[in-house]
Amino acid sequence: MSRPQPSSSARVRPGCEDPLPAEAPAALPLRDPSWRAHLVWLRAAIGRRFGADLADDIAQETCLRVVQRSTAEPVENLRGLLMTVAANLARDAFRRRRVRAEHLAAAETLAGEGAERTAEDDLLVREAILSLPPDLRDTFLLSKIGGLTNREIAQRCGLSVRAIDKRLQKAMTLFVARLRD
Repeated sequence: MSRPQPSSSARVRPGCEDPLPAEAPAALPLRDPSWRAHLVWLRAAIGRRFGADLADDIAQETCLRVVQRSTAEPVENLRGLLMTVAANLARDAFRRRRVRAEHLAAAETLAGEGAERTAEDDLLVREAILSLPPDLRDTFLLSKIGGLTNREIAQRCGLSVRAIDKRLQKAMTLFVARLRD
């Protein structure tokens, strides 16, 4: 028994037995019946290239990014777009892991050196904190000494969480610079 051939006004995509109408835009991946096949392919490709632990997260984020992109221009190579977005997301994830590992190593080094702390070191830390501008000093102390989250500090100060993030970043930069002097 022979398989029916698609009509001339339809095209068949690899991995999909349902023909798409010729006018179906490739830029709308959720309407594309082969989207599930592309997702399965993407998870496998990411797993082979970057490791299985990242595959699901990156595949999901990739799909969200592709769906949210502008549909003004059609996508000729959906798998190419998916892999490019996934590769960029994986690179970002690896970069974040590397930075976290570096910070963890630096923190462990400082913790090991902390056992040899002297009264002079305590005085230098105190002076560095007191040299901060009052708004940065208050935010710094609430976070590092008080143990409050940025959201709690924002509520207490009547500011946005983003403003608290910026204050803490600036306070840490000034604090570290003062300690290095």
